[in-house]
Amino acid sequence: MAATSVEGIVIRRADYRENDRMLTLLTPGGRVDVLSRGCKRPKSPLLPCSELFAMGNYELVGAHGHAVVTSCLLQESFYNLRLDIDKLACAAYMANICEATVQPDDNAQRPFLLLAHALKRLNFHDDPPRAILSVFLLHYAIAMGYRPRLNHCVSCGQEMEPKGGTLFDIEQGGALCSDCAGQLMRGMVLQSSELNWLREAREKGIRCELPSENAPLSLLQAYLETRIEKHIPPLMTKL
Repeated sequence: MAATSVEGIVIRRADYRENDRMLTLLTPGGRVDVLSRGCKRPKSPLLPCSELFAMGNYELVGAHGHAVVTSCLLQESFYNLRLDIDKLACAAYMANICEATVQPDDNAQRPFLLLAHALKRLNFHDDPPRAILSVFLLHYAIAMGYRPRLNHCVSCGQEMEPKGGTLFDIEQGGALCSDCAGQLMRGMVLQSSELNWLREAREKGIRCELPSENAPLSLLQAYLETRIEKHIPPLMTKL
């Protein structure tokens, strides 16, 4: 049987038989479904790397769809996520996004790095989970080719005023100026503080420290879910 080595993050796990688990790994080369045989036994060396959000280098034997984990060099378990319900909820939502959008054999380098950086930020820093999730969703949309227009009207191209509220059209993918407000297809009111938050988050990425109260989380959830045309299970808690 062919043996391969992949760097992966567990984005889904399901118990299988008495001591096994089926794992879904997000890797830079796409989504990979594997069997972790015997991992639920108390002394199994595969137990730590068969938990949700575990990240490591997985040694696999077998073909795609039938691969078995033989060993793993665990890089990070992200254990602290399990101690905070808000962090856990955000991590689960991000994992669901990745599972819904990444296919086997995809070039998933950017989704993999985004998820890894976001999980590290959630696990090791005190940044508000709401802000980290919002930045993740914004940059995930950009990575998939859905960069929202924030500086110019998505309809007429007019430069947006730096102050004052505006409308964000989810269907058209950007902000609308006051002259084009009547063309709104489906959207939400975007306060000036939220628009500025989006602009700064777009430039600075996951590592930025931005106030969570200005993060338009519900808008970003609706925007990304509309673009991928899939419904993601809601957050387990209200952030």
